[in-house]
Amino acid sequence: MSALVSLCSVPSYVQNKQFYSTNNLSKIATVVPQMSLSSSISNQHESKCLLPVEAPLKAILFDIDGTLCDSDPIHYYAFREMLQEIGFNGGAPISEEFFIKNISGMHNDELCHVLFPDWDFKRAIKFMDDKEDMFRRIASEQLKPLNGLEEVYKWIEDHGLKRAAVTNAPRPNAELIISMLGLSDFFELLIIGSECERAKPFPDPYLKALQELGVSPKHAFVFEDSISGIKAGVAAGMPVVGLGLRNPEKLLSEAGATFVIKDFNDSKLWTALEELETEIHA
Repeated sequence: MSALVSLCSVPSYVQNKQFYSTNNLSKIATVVPQMSLSSSISNQHESKCLLPVEAPLKAILFDIDGTLCDSDPIHYYAFREMLQEIGFNGGAPISEEFFIKNISGMHNDELCHVLFPDWDFKRAIKFMDDKEDMFRRIASEQLKPLNGLEEVYKWIEDHGLKRAAVTNAPRPNAELIISMLGLSDFFELLIIGSECERAKPFPDPYLKALQELGVSPKHAFVFEDSISGIKAGVAAGMPVVGLGLRNPEKLLSEAGATFVIKDFNDSKLWTALEELETEIHA
């Protein structure tokens, strides 16, 4: 997987705004993190938080945005500013709730119809491409791995498990994030939703990953943070661990998550991994 990604320029209709300049990325950083964290994850059902994977566990599949890193605030910021610039929603900024319900986890072709039903597709996808340019420009300065990610990928490597990244993000975004997090050599495979017949919430991207890894869904599980991603993983026949850093635990559970964690340090996750550990090489 190539670790080299070219950062695109800022779209012309916002490039003159002071807060988008490279010298002012530190100012943006004070705005982006203000997207609220979801309420604390419940520990009431810890005894039931076991992953129903048939022994031996052979592969773990990861979403990227919001799963490997806390990128949703940057996506939210970019959408909020650029939609307001074109007068979307009467010129009022979109809310975090609107972002979670209507944008998070969806692929851009679908968002063209959701956000701009009256636009022709060429115009709408140009807006999406410009938004992704803005995301990459900001993300290149700010992204950090989610807490505990390094421990998880070391655990996976130590146990010789197969791994793939499966995302609805555009390929340049996915490759940039993976490279920035130092995971270019970790993932054996990168599957892009728009390059499949159907993207998430359909199971196609996860089924393609399993096929290319040569692993049955019975011997794998998924890490996901979005409703559409969880639905895709479940539809592909795998248990899904939900990442509830931003999205509400209730919504992720209703989408089918086996259990929900706040980050990769969560004790529920490590309890489940410890129970699987003795059977990995069975």
